Amino acid sequence: MGILSLRVLIFALLCILLSPLLIAGVIIYTWRLRHSSVRQNISGTANEPLGGRLGMHVAGTRIDDAAYKIAGHLPSFTKLSRFLIIDLLGFASKLSGFKGSFLAYPGERPSKLMSMLSHRTYFFDRSVNDSLSRNDNPPKQFVVLGAGYDTRCYDLPNGLDIQCFEVDMTPTLNAKKKALELAGIPHDHVIFVETDFNQETWMEALLDSGFNPSLTTYILWEGVTMYLVEAAIKDTLNLVSTLPKGSAVGVDFFSEDLVKGNGPYEKISKAMHKGIRYYSEKIIFGVSTGEQLSAGVQNLARESGLTVSRFEHTGSKEDKLPPWYFFAHIDNL
Repeated sequence: MGILSLRVLIFALLCILLSPLLIAGVIIYTWRLRHSSVRQNISGTANEPLGGRLGMHVAGTRIDDAAYKIAGHLPSFTKLSRFLIIDLLGFASKLSGFKGSFLAYPGERPSKLMSMLSHRTYFFDRSVNDSLSRNDNPPKQFVVLGAGYDTRCYDLPNGLDIQCFEVDMTPTLNAKKKALELAGIPHDHVIFVETDFNQETWMEALLDSGFNPSLTTYILWEGVTMYLVEAAIKDTLNLVSTLPKGSAVGVDFFSEDLVKGNGPYEKISKAMHKGIRYYSEKIIFGVSTGEQLSAGVQNLARESGLTVSRFEHTGSKEDKLPPWYFFAHIDNL
């Protein structure tokens, strides 16, 4: 038996031994999610990328202190459920030496379903860091659209001169602000902007909050487009094109075939729609692909006068289930 196989085996055995506690944690988390988050119209899907980053944090593959701290004060997570789920998984990972699959960072390539969040996190980490750290015309504003429980505004390089804006619906923002305060995380450098992407433009809300459209801006738009109507997505890209040259947006898309359940995505589409309904949310938009996979994203960007500078996808063209999740860094050149 190889070292990797042995680590996987030990990790699995530890998880089995810890399963009563892990199950108790999942029950607490699920109950709070349904009876606290969803009932208050707080985003349920915001917990999925948070959970992925928490797993990587406790495994030591990607440190995110802010995410770990706020997870003890959210409507879905508590310190108890964080310990029973996240900390125990981290204990099993460190004791066994297993850091693969959903705990990996940056993860395997091509990425699979279990390492999808790791790939997505790494792509946007790189997109953000490359933009904010460049010497030529660096962004002066950092906007997180559909911020959810993203914590990149709280892990910025020391001395970075940038104004942060987090944009989301009111219940989710209020839950996050409360968690930040209870966790003792400084957030004076962040302006929280309330909006509904399907009802109004985020630019109007940003302008009312002190956003300066004449400054170069980086926009993180992670895990949002699939819940919007097409018109809202095109409006957003059109607004990005009005920002100064050098501005950019990091964004992800599901494929149109996945969203519509076209072959060969029937089963995974049905499962995904059902899973999202659990959060009382709905997947609406998917981008067309074409033979090059990036064609739909390229067309969306081009229509708004923007340029796709980096494009990646999960999976491989040779897989039984072809790629259906895409990440793009789009520049206003």
